[in-house]
Amino acid sequence: MMNALSGAPAATIADPTIALADFAARLRFADIPPAVIAHAKEAVLDTLGVAFAGAGLGEGIEEIVRFAATQGGTPEATIWSTGQRVAAGAAALANATIARALDYDDILESPQVHVSVCVVPAAFAIAERQPAPVDGKTFLTALVVGSELQCRLAAAIRGQGADAFPVLQPTQIFGYFSAAAACGHLLALTPEAMQSAFGLALMQAAGTQEMVVHSPRSVGKSLYAAFSNQGGLASAAMAQCGVLAQGAVFGGKAGLFQAYYGGRYDPDSLTAGLGSSFLSTQRCIKAIPGTLVSHAFVEAAQQIMARDRLAPSDIAEIRAHVGSWGQTMCEPLEMRRRPPSASAAMNNIPFMVAKAVANGTVALTDFDADGRRQDEALRMAARFQYLPEPSLANPGGLEPGVLDIVTHDGRVHNARVDQPRGHPSRPLTFDEVAEKFRANARHAPAPLVAGDSDAIIDRVRHLEEIADVAALVALIAPQRAPLQPREPR
Repeated sequence: MMNALSGAPAATIADPTIALADFAARLRFADIPPAVIAHAKEAVLDTLGVAFAGAGLGEGIEEIVRFAATQGGTPEATIWSTGQRVAAGAAALANATIARALDYDDILESPQVHVSVCVVPAAFAIAERQPAPVDGKTFLTALVVGSELQCRLAAAIRGQGADAFPVLQPTQIFGYFSAAAACGHLLALTPEAMQSAFGLALMQAAGTQEMVVHSPRSVGKSLYAAFSNQGGLASAAMAQCGVLAQGAVFGGKAGLFQAYYGGRYDPDSLTAGLGSSFLSTQRCIKAIPGTLVSHAFVEAAQQIMARDRLAPSDIAEIRAHVGSWGQTMCEPLEMRRRPPSASAAMNNIPFMVAKAVANGTVALTDFDADGRRQDEALRMAARFQYLPEPSLANPGGLEPGVLDIVTHDGRVHNARVDQPRGHPSRPLTFDEVAEKFRANARHAPAPLVAGDSDAIIDRVRHLEEIADVAALVALIAPQRAPLQPREPR
């Protein structure tokens, strides 16, 4: 059998498990370039901010938090939204759900794989679980390890099935390994034990798009990364206890890529430049909520409305020119025009463009029940049409947002946006991420006061100087018992 991307016989391709395990176990803070550390800090702050907003506005949060609180076990880690102490795996599950609830967390351009939400909740849970303090440098290193693995697994399948929306859910599948890597690093696993953590992650890895994209009545969009965090954390903890599960995890006959992708992957993406070139800086930190596929179309609508000084009452028709991914986010059209749930509203081009035309922007509250009923936005959505254009499909990145707005006087107003704000070519600064954090924190069930927000932002900005990252959790979670001093290792 030939490897579909490399052209080499599959049997001759060295399995990358050992190299990736060695990287995950041995990377040190001093080995990481400052730009990578800076991006990791932005990702931490962004993840915490979207979790605040998700706790206040997300669907299914109360039910998942209630579930996590019933799981028993030693109270090891904190549920961010309530301050409850639960077993570490349950905390990771709940906090990842909260952070994913609004589809406002960071993501890769292509393939569409979320990164930090599969790493940060599990890493915080393990850090709280440890008997000795975890300092900021160690914590940041673990986040880089997990994020880098997530990005490299994603890069290995870039371009696969680009002509159609995928069936598998790669964020969830890969997230088991990235969470295991981050947690394994914090648990100081040896490279050999890290191999077992990856093997145990493979035994759990799963996920499809059915409950995430195609079901209008599901909180799957909020939940899928939660399973990754819980399973990855458990994999690392089991490996720490000596559970053996070594094998050709990624390139074997029944390894990850053979089992899930028919052996079609680029092995070089997994190890080329490992430890010197960091793909995790390619994360997009979103400037607006909702699926990244829609953001270029939203910006195009904003440009047209502002540039040509249009009012919603001027609009006769809105036409989006879409590739395969854009088409998926427009179908079925009537459901996308009037989404029945927050998840359906987020995975959506017609509704989000309509919101931009009606209001000038897209806000978190646009996805809740009242936001979905806004008359002006629904009128604009009813005027939305889409034109499939295969030439706009982009196997290696985002499809452009190509939009026409037709006014009642017959004029056609056009705009095209190739990369939206937050794309690596147009990144947010730390201060812009901090402003996004402040805005998100105002939606928390127990909103932070300005001083608390500033304190969290300052702690993350100087995360490498923190002696115990559990102190950061103490700032985040309401009604939490005071942090008990722990003896340094």
